[in-house]
Amino acid sequence: MRRELVLLSGLTLLPAMIGPLEAEAGGFVVPLCGGGVVTVPGGPSEGPPGPPQGPCCAKGCQSGSSRKRLDRSQ
Repeated sequence: MRRELVLLSGLTLLPAMIGPLEAEAGGFVVPLCGGGVVTVPGGPSEGPPGPPQGPCCAKGCQSGSSRKRLDRSQ
């Protein structure tokens, strides 16, 4: 019985070892209440809209003096 459990546990971990399977991203069809359907496109994304930025520009700017300072003169 122990051998069967080891085999079963190995088989259950097989999808995690292989990873997700490749799927074609097309679109999906949404049925409407009044009849008919709407096709929502869903393809690979090129990235976020706007100008391309490097990883350096994605961080917040903390070098300005716009932060509140503690009044330590008292």
